[in-house]
Amino acid sequence: MTSPDNIEAPDGHMPLDGIRVLDLSRLVAGNVLSAVLADFGADVVKVERPGAGDDLRNWTEDGVDNWWQVFGRNKRSITLDLKSDRDIDRLIQLVRSAHVFIENFVPGKLEEMGLGPDVLLNANPGLVITRVSGWGQTGPFSHKPGFGTLVEAMSGYAHLNGFPDKPPALPPLATADVLAGAYGAFAVMAAIRNVEQLGGSGQVIDLSLFESMFSVVAPEAVKYADSGSVNTRMGNQAVNTAPRNIYETSDGKYVALSASMQSMFERLCRVIEMPGLIDDKRFADNESRVKNRDDLNDILATYFAAVTRDDILAIMDNTGVTVGPVLPVSELMEHPYLSGREVTQNVVQHDGSTAPIPSPVPRFSSTPGSIRRPAPKIGEHDDELPGIAGEWLD
Repeated sequence: MTSPDNIEAPDGHMPLDGIRVLDLSRLVAGNVLSAVLADFGADVVKVERPGAGDDLRNWTEDGVDNWWQVFGRNKRSITLDLKSDRDIDRLIQLVRSAHVFIENFVPGKLEEMGLGPDVLLNANPGLVITRVSGWGQTGPFSHKPGFGTLVEAMSGYAHLNGFPDKPPALPPLATADVLAGAYGAFAVMAAIRNVEQLGGSGQVIDLSLFESMFSVVAPEAVKYADSGSVNTRMGNQAVNTAPRNIYETSDGKYVALSASMQSMFERLCRVIEMPGLIDDKRFADNESRVKNRDDLNDILATYFAAVTRDDILAIMDNTGVTVGPVLPVSELMEHPYLSGREVTQNVVQHDGSTAPIPSPVPRFSSTPGSIRRPAPKIGEHDDELPGIAGEWLD
């Protein structure tokens, strides 16, 4: 169990030891990016507004800042008033020996503050500046605020998400932000390698939530360019494979099935004792099954509706058919997979409560990431600011 006082790195070095990150971002995408770096050893210092802090702190339920506890992990927090010349000077002092600078102001705002890339790179020519925005630093939407909700809507994702007889559906969680944060972590490390291994200079990474989200929808764009047609919402089914769906079981629970490979479909047919489906021309190959997915789904729905969820899982687990339970988080947190794989770590928060924080992803065999400290209180490390500058200059 990790506590506020247990902030030592594990034995041996971590992959990003010595990487120094200034994170001026707010909300999700930038915090995901810096959390991933912090998990693997980077020293991430959140630069927050005095008294207010990161807006992510305000995403509370029943008074619990669960979003901040997850994505603020492993970081230090200092407060600087960026309307103050004195604090701008202090920030520049930190920039001089940082490796990474993350921000997600509306494009142009950083320049208005006198902290544009030219200023930052003049202070530190090797600095990797990551600018997170909804629409990118250029283009006709660059001046617009870019929340993930708008990106998920405009990217084509919401149009495809949901059921055909229902309106488009947005994801209930910060899908675009988390995806962009993961892309951003890779981009930062590629840029650092360019500086440290290839003799390159610092640069600006233009990280757009829209472009990150569009990468998910990109095959649909290829389809439209080729045929002029677009797919519509199809619930839990897939546009390119069948069968793939969620089915209700006899006890009112649900299972998910994906039998996209021909061998898996044939195995499924034998397990459910309907081998005749293999030779049925409607289901002869994946393309045929996609065209006749409604008929196939009716057959499978009838089968699953007659068996309990646990019985289905027992039957299909033993035969290697790709079926899994649809779990609410309440069941998931008690599932043996989580404990057997140590998917989360119980981290003691500053109020003494514990929170199940995700273990670092992915797993490294020799230099794993770790959770070394809980998400900080606003300005928790203000007293360390002179020390931070000194450490970083060493």
